[in-house]
Amino acid sequence: MTEHRDIEKIIIIDDEIRMGESISALLTDAGYAVQAFHNPATALEAVISESVDLVITDIKMPQMGGLEILKRVKENNDSVPVILMTAYASLNTAVEAISMGAYDYLVKPVEYAQLELAVKRALEKRRSDLSRSQLVEVLREQNLRLERHVNELNALYEAGTSIGSAANPKELLNKIVELAARVTEARVGSVMLLDETEEYMTIAAAIGLDPEIVAKTRLAIGSSIAGYVAQHAKPLIIEDVENDDQFQRMNKERYGAASLICAPLQIKNKVLGVINMANKKDGGKFTHDDLRLLATFAAQVAVTVDDANQFEHNRRRLVEFKILHELSAELPKIKTMNQFRKMLVEKLNRVFKIDYSLWLSFDSESETLVPESASGVENIPLTDSGGIDLGKVSEESLVLEVPEVDKIGLNDIRALTEFICHKIAQNNKLPQPRKVNMAIPILESGELAVVLLFGSDSERAYSTDDESLARLVISHAGLLFEREKSMLNATRLVTMGNMISEISHDLRKPLTSIKGTLQLIRQKWPDLFEKSEYFKSAEEEIHRMNELVRELVDFSNPKKYQTEKVDLRSIVSRAAELVKPELKKGNVHFSKKFERANWETIVNKNQVLESFLNLFLNALESMPDGGDLIVYGLIEMPPHKKTDYLAVRISDTGAGIKKENLSRIFDRYYTTKETGTGLGLSVVERIISAHGGTLNVESTVGEGTTFTLYFPIEG
Repeated sequence: MTEHRDIEKIIIIDDEIRMGESISALLTDAGYAVQAFHNPATALEAVISESVDLVITDIKMPQMGGLEILKRVKENNDSVPVILMTAYASLNTAVEAISMGAYDYLVKPVEYAQLELAVKRALEKRRSDLSRSQLVEVLREQNLRLERHVNELNALYEAGTSIGSAANPKELLNKIVELAARVTEARVGSVMLLDETEEYMTIAAAIGLDPEIVAKTRLAIGSSIAGYVAQHAKPLIIEDVENDDQFQRMNKERYGAASLICAPLQIKNKVLGVINMANKKDGGKFTHDDLRLLATFAAQVAVTVDDANQFEHNRRRLVEFKILHELSAELPKIKTMNQFRKMLVEKLNRVFKIDYSLWLSFDSESETLVPESASGVENIPLTDSGGIDLGKVSEESLVLEVPEVDKIGLNDIRALTEFICHKIAQNNKLPQPRKVNMAIPILESGELAVVLLFGSDSERAYSTDDESLARLVISHAGLLFEREKSMLNATRLVTMGNMISEISHDLRKPLTSIKGTLQLIRQKWPDLFEKSEYFKSAEEEIHRMNELVRELVDFSNPKKYQTEKVDLRSIVSRAAELVKPELKKGNVHFSKKFERANWETIVNKNQVLESFLNLFLNALESMPDGGDLIVYGLIEMPPHKKTDYLAVRISDTGAGIKKENLSRIFDRYYTTKETGTGLGLSVVERIISAHGGTLNVESTVGEGTTFTLYFPIEG
């Protein structure tokens, strides 16, 4: 388009130098910028290279005629008016000139007034033509912009209607990428979504990309252009990927030297991924209008992805609830642990892929994990029920030393998984880890009991939702399974108690008769009785059988095991009061001290009292010449446990117990005394175990013995 100037420029071409100069002078005085040429070729160069508003030329010239000049000027710029002058006017020449586009045809000698009028009219037409051209250009640009906006609105409308009608999210994303590429005139486009770990992005939909690239792309957040946009949550426009200072080394193979725009998929201040467009079809550069439009598409994609995620989340929750409901209904039919394990794996496999599983029991004393059963494994001997055949695989190959479990912690599933897989990978006789794995710890009373390892050959890693579901289902199933076992055991115990009660009642009759007979023999033949070892042995055995029957009767009595919340200090005080005469008689000093804590716990008061009495009496017997009996209460973690307990430590300064006897003192009927049944300490151990506690003993011959009773902390 010719630029409009305040002073209009006129070129005069005439081989008569004076004629050209005189016209030039007159028009210059009239306020025009005038340049006169007597050489037509030189004049044409000026017309072509400069912006000219009017050309006045003679028709007849030796080098080039006016009609030829007219033709050349019109070829260069049809809007420039040309006035022809001639001293040889003819009708044919005039008609030809006008037909070729001449504005006017003047006959020499030209009157100045006539020339001035022709010039004025020609320039007015020139100005009018320029204004009209500018208006047409503006209208054309406006029409193009309007057409673009209409296309954008149509694309956005089509994308909006697609959201409600698309059969699946994948189809919808492909549709939106196609629409965005169409309105931004991009050859390449893609939607990349964050994976569940929010560490990588994969291509969910694309246009103009090789399918192999789509399948294999796994882009870390922060790397490349898309990773940068996802990390900073800001749209980005790159004029030339290859030559950009910041991103010239990124995506070079994929996009080459091309313009690129990228916008984050963001909803509720959370980035879900990005949408990219590259390689403008006309080879040009993307504009900020393109980026603004892409950001609009990004908002729609974000809503779509978020809706799809919410739908999947709700669907998953529905499956989870269904699984939990099924567990509650099916668990009563489960009779064995292998059936229980198999059912759990089958349920969880409906939510996430499980190709194999391995159950590892934790031995707290040796701090080892020992495999119990496996499923979906190869090259490992299994029993018919699915467990590892311990007869065909040496036990040494099954033990994994894991003293580091405490360092890892049981809440960091991924660290625990990595640790367990590393340990298993070192043992080629165990089922080896798969591409993705998940180790779930199963706790009992807050302590590690079992580690369940899942594995899959899938490329999809287990998510935090998978971990949460596995924990929820396993803990819920474990509680239900234990409850079912407890109810079954309770039923069996009631039946057993009734049976034992009847047997004990029947046993008392012959025992009473035998005991009575021995007493008659002692009365009638005292010398014979004292001299015979057989009678003494029979009397001791009758006494031991009576104690056994008494214990059986206690076991079969439901009221014997009723519990209540009791302060342990009160039970210790009651036991000390009952043995007070023996303490005084044996010259034994008794003392007790309890740390500041809540000493209330749920126990059977009579049983615990019996335990304390047994230990107090044992201590008194070990100090025939007097000594100290000390009770110390503290909060302490027992050996091989991971939580604190209420600890009652009972120490004496007696004879102590030999090291070789320490491991047997809790065995039933074992005793080192000349008289006694050997039931006292075994009863103590049974009572403490029945309360969910544990027992520890330390002794040094000649210095004394310390028993520590651990009771669970209620809360």
